[in-house]
This record gives sequence, C-alpha cells and structure tokens, in this order.
Amino acid sequence: MKTMYLDLSIPRIILTRALARFSRAAYFAPTSCLHLAQMPDPPLPARDWVRVRNRMCGICGSDLHQIFVDAGLDVAPVALPSHQRIYLGHEMVGDVIEVGAAARDFKIGDRVVRWGRADDCRARGRAELCPACARGHRVLCEYASEPREHHPIGGGFSDTFITPASTLLHVPADLSDEHATLIEPAAVAIHAASRRPAHPGERVLVLGCGVIGFLLIQAIRALQPACEITALAQFEWQAELAKKYGAQYTILARDDGYAETARLTGARVYEKRGNRMLLGGFDVVFDVVGIESTLNNALRWTRAGGAVVLVGVNLHRMKLDVTPVWYQEVNLIGAVGHDVVTWEGESLSTFELAMRWMQAGKLNCAGLVTHHFALDDYRRAFEVAADKRAHRSIKVVFDLA
Repeated sequence: MKTMYLDLSIPRIILTRALARFSRAAYFAPTSCLHLAQMPDPPLPARDWVRVRNRMCGICGSDLHQIFVDAGLDVAPVALPSHQRIYLGHEMVGDVIEVGAAARDFKIGDRVVRWGRADDCRARGRAELCPACARGHRVLCEYASEPREHHPIGGGFSDTFITPASTLLHVPADLSDEHATLIEPAAVAIHAASRRPAHPGERVLVLGCGVIGFLLIQAIRALQPACEITALAQFEWQAELAKKYGAQYTILARDDGYAETARLTGARVYEKRGNRMLLGGFDVVFDVVGIESTLNNALRWTRAGGAVVLVGVNLHRMKLDVTPVWYQEVNLIGAVGHDVVTWEGESLSTFELAMRWMQAGKLNCAGLVTHHFALDDYRRAFEVAADKRAHRSIKVVFDLA
C-alpha cells in the first residue's frame, strides 16, 4: 500500500511552522508531519470491513489546512482526544476489491465513495446510537474521539484503504469519477443550504467562490428556486462562474461590501469614526470562507432577524464583534459535514441526494475539476490547489487508477 498520512506531534508542528517562514519546502521536509510511504497491505480486521482500490480523489480545503499546519493549538477541537496518525483524502471514489463475510451490501467490483472516517457509532458497531448518529448526522458523533477497536488504514491519497462497510455508498454507473469526487463536497453544500433554507423572495449572499461555494449556490437554488442569490468572489473569473452556476449578482472582494449590500438590498449604511453598520441587508448570508474579516462582515451585512450560516473551516481563534447577534437578533448557525434531510417526502442522506441531483441536472459539475495530478506529484498538486490566483484552480484531484 502506498499511502499519504500525517504523524501529528507538537514538536513537528512548531518546527515546521518555524522553518516555513524561510521556505515553503518545510511543509514537505522529513521534519514535517507529512509522509508518503509504502507499507504492507493490512488485513481486514473485522468481518464487516472491506478493502477499496482508489480511482481518484479530490483535494479538500481541510486537507490543505492540515498539510500547511494552518491551525491554532488553542481552539476547542484540539482539547479533544485525537488520533496521532491521520490518513489524508476523503473525496475519493474507488472499487471494492475485498469484502468481509458480514459486509453483505457490497461485492467485489462495486464502485463506491466514502462518507466518513469510521469514527461514528455505526462504523464502530455500537448497538445504541448517540443522538447525532440516530438522526443521521454522523459527523457529530459523541463517540468520535473515543478509542477504537480497529483503525482504518489508508485514505483517498492512497492506492488502497480498508474501512467498515458502513462508511461506503454505491456510486451510480452514469456518474463519472470526476463527478464522484464531488459527491462529498456537494453533500456538504446541501447540508449547509438546509441549515437555514431560503424562503421565496429572500435575498441570499454566498460569501466565497470555491467548489463548495459553487455547489452551495446550486443547492440553495434547488431548495428554493424563488430566492435571489448574490455571490462574493475574490477574482473576476470566479464571479463569472458564480453566474454560470446560478447567482444573479456578484460582488468582488475589492468592492465596498457595505455599499454593494446597500445597493442590492436597499439597506442603509451608517458610519462613525470608521465604524460601519447597516440597517437592512441580506436575509441569509452563507460564509464559506469563515475567516475573521468575512464573518465580521457577514454579521453586519445581514438584516435584523436574518441568519448567518458559517460553512468555512478556520482553525484559529478570531476577534469577532458579535453585537449584531443580540442587537439585531442575527442568528449565527454552524454547518459541518453532511447529514440526513427530507426531500420530496423521502428521508435521504445528503450524499444520496447529491447523487440524485447530479443525475437530474440540478447540480452542474461541469468545469469544477480543473487539475489532475499523479500522487507522486503531490507537492505540485497542493501548491496548485492552494494558489487560486496563479492557477485558477477549483477542484484539484489525484488520479490513482
């Protein structure tokens, strides 16, 4: 098995950060947490496990945060017990090549995607599910940080991996491998859009135009065709694509966001000694970036009684002005991962709904996968994925078949 993983330790993290001030090569040096290694194929540890040979895997923003050690050591998740070794890559598609005797839902040759890292109750084989797993939001499992009897080995940035069968879903034959790598981010987008669905006639702002932003625009539109969507993009080419994927209006990061919000929503801008505030604004803002500046702006660009849905991952403490939460009763809502939703009277995982919407044309994935790399060329792949200005990258994938 050739596999990429992180061996996490505080000394390695601190040393990598210090060396990276002088050269980005530090992120890939022997002293870093990142490794690409050849190891013996592990046996299936239980009867309900399977082995998958990867075909393709996308590089997620959360992968880049980990590779470039972009996280504070004082944020809440760091206080939880964690796994010292993390196998990278979760936006994968592959073929089942070995099946445990109790994994009856799969057979050799099935093409699958993985929707979890085997941390939840179902993957652990718990008879009694925690409340999050019982309602289908397995990413929020209350036992996710507890010790496991068996550990998955390998991930999407591997030629093969082993996992409990309960973490896998079948991929329809009419979806390409490229489409399959987008199922997980599409499921994330659908979950985010469902956290505060837009109502008819509402004005919605999607703040951030990466792959999640483009899929989120489409998910919002699928759930509520009669809303008005504005997208805020960093680059002009992203703004053009946002309109292609369903936004009516766009704002560029270099624009005056307060003035543009007032123009698009009829809000009034007030300013005193450089401090600015709106009365009025967007009904819902989805912050797909999630950094200090975007979240502060989102809270001030939302009308009284509106909502901000925080989608973007930022593993650092932030200085926030949360007065709009009480002064304007702006609802701040978190969104992470994927869950189970009701669509047309049927209860579905957002993975399953993403696949259906792709098949039905509700999610247009054309053009979202922009770059392909071999796994051995991982340094170049990560740099291209991180530098959207230079490469116009949206989704970068590894070809593994």
